[in-house]
This record gives sequence, structure tokens and C-alpha cells, in this order.
Amino acid sequence: MAKSDELVKYVTERFVRYIEMPKEVRRQVRADRREGKEPWQYRWFGMLPVAIGMWTKPVREGARRLGRSLGKRAERWKQQWIK
Repeated sequence: MAKSDELVKYVTERFVRYIEMPKEVRRQVRADRREGKEPWQYRWFGMLPVAIGMWTKPVREGARRLGRSLGKRAERWKQQWIK
């Protein structure tokens, strides 16, 4: 019984502290927390996206340097998204 009382007291204190905090301060705390967060790709997949990007970058740059196409799909994607 004592643990549940302590829990209720703790949650109530946290809630009251949050409500009494000015809105601007809450927004600033939330913005600071977002800045410290790493992108979801790194949280879900670790360094795998970076490794794949580093692995494929020379291939892409080499094709551009030689004047070759990256393929029909890549060209369509490039025209669609990079304008």
C-alpha cells in the first residue's frame, strides 16, 4: 500500500510542477529535447544508412563523371524529385 501512495504523490508533484511552469518555458524545453534527438534512421538502423551511402556514393559519382546514366528508374526519380 505504501508504494502506491508514493507513486500517486510523485505523479501529482510532477503534474503540478508541469502545470505551474509557464507555457514558453515548456515550449523551450520541448524544443531543446527535439534538438538533442538523433534522426529516426539512426535510432532504428544504427549506422547502416550512413554505411550504404558511403558505399554507393563513389559509384554514383563515377557514373556522373563518365556521363553514364544511373538507370531509367534513377533518372525518373531524379526528374521527379530534383527540379
